[in-house]
Amino acid sequence: MNEAFRLLFDQVKSGVVWVQRDGIVRYANKAAVQMTPVMLGRTMLDPVAERTVKAAGQDMLQLPFSFELTTQEAHPDAIRAVVIGAPVGKDLMVVLNNVSQERWYSQALENLIGYVEAEMAKPIDALVKKLPHMATLVGGASPPPDVATLVREAAELSSKLGKLRDLVSVFGESAIQRDERILLPQLLAKALAEVRHLAEGRNITVATSGLEDDLPAVYGSSHWLSKAMSEYLEQSIRSAQPGGLIELSVQSVGTRVMVRARNQGLFVSNHERRSAFAPFGVGDTRVPSDKRQGIGLALSQRILEQHGGSVRIEDDFEGVDFVLEIPAGAPASQDAQLSVEQAQRYARDMSLLMARSMSKRVKLE
Repeated sequence: MNEAFRLLFDQVKSGVVWVQRDGIVRYANKAAVQMTPVMLGRTMLDPVAERTVKAAGQDMLQLPFSFELTTQEAHPDAIRAVVIGAPVGKDLMVVLNNVSQERWYSQALENLIGYVEAEMAKPIDALVKKLPHMATLVGGASPPPDVATLVREAAELSSKLGKLRDLVSVFGESAIQRDERILLPQLLAKALAEVRHLAEGRNITVATSGLEDDLPAVYGSSHWLSKAMSEYLEQSIRSAQPGGLIELSVQSVGTRVMVRARNQGLFVSNHERRSAFAPFGVGDTRVPSDKRQGIGLALSQRILEQHGGSVRIEDDFEGVDFVLEIPAGAPASQDAQLSVEQAQRYARDMSLLMARSMSKRVKLE
């Protein structure tokens, strides 16, 4: 076996067993040995694995072929196995993953979220609502600095827990689309009001353009799209240099509307671009906790995807753009049968989109 492949497979977390077409094991990494009994120079000792590999070696199975094993313990784990062709030659490989561990972690996460919701989020929300009144009782119109700081920090903690609840809710639902007709200027104005305190705290100016144009309506859930927009703007502000400028523009392109937040003079690496959409930003990273990405863009991306849109990061020599794209003119999907009034409304919006597109073509010609 190639030494480079051996070094590679020794590093992966999945179990990897390299076998000849007659079922003889040529290599097994440490993870594989922990999941199923194997010995070099012999067939796989698990009878199900042995029969499956031999059948694959005789071309009786279509690859890749999936099957399940169980560990030989008092309390066995379930192992998901897949037979595939080896990277070189005509040999086969069996890739193993512990399904029981995956299910345990998934259940643990669900339990954790339930605990956060029941034991932390609701009591903190109730406390946050009471704190301003308590601060007034303590210090009148001008509460002491320590009390004012306590109120602000409690509100920030409540906001973070709310984002966690939203993320779980949005990833747990199969669909969140609604057929509400939403005007973008109003949606953006609401989102800008929600992030104004953050921009002011970092001395960042947000200059808008295109909001006065005759923008087409978008359809979906005003509740969730509002959250997506505010999270998108918040991430744009957090990524900008303190004291900088964000140019926020809205443009209709065909049957889609693009919202673009441009930060001047910044660069985003490919690694940062990928990690920006990973919630929490924890794991095998050396980035200090105060500089890690939060929930924002992951939540925004998920909401936009369920509305047929997208969120992405673009950069050039002059700046970095956070781009949010939403379908316009009609719902991305329609779960219920349309009423006559709704159908007429959608038709009017689509007609306006077509007229706007034709008008732009005439100007260009």
